[in-house]
Amino acid sequence: MTPTITRLAFLALTISGGTVAAQDYLRDHAEVEALLSGATLSGIYLRSQSAYVLEFHPDGSLVDGHGASARWWVSDNGQYCREWLSGRLAGNKACMELTRDGDQIAIYSNGNRVAEGTLSR
Repeated sequence: MTPTITRLAFLALTISGGTVAAQDYLRDHAEVEALLSGATLSGIYLRSQSAYVLEFHPDGSLVDGHGASARWWVSDNGQYCREWLSGRLAGNKACMELTRDGDQIAIYSNGNRVAEGTLSR
């Protein structure tokens, strides 16, 4: 399958509001850490339909496409966690679930898909 077709299939699932069972979330701490460390996630925040870029530095720092900074880590149960240190979300701290389909990542908060994007190195 070509990357374009894969992306379209991922978007079709998103638009259809497909549900994700808890067992579909990434749960392995080491796997999630290796997946994000040194990677860039480019995508869309679904509520606002705004584009974003997140750079996950191996030292635990996180920078968005607007220059805001945060720290990121992976919880014991494999959740992606972050705390914004600057920017409009400064002080906001949350842990979220991830699903993966190839290079496509979906981020869930309280069972609701809140963002999706493509992971690159």
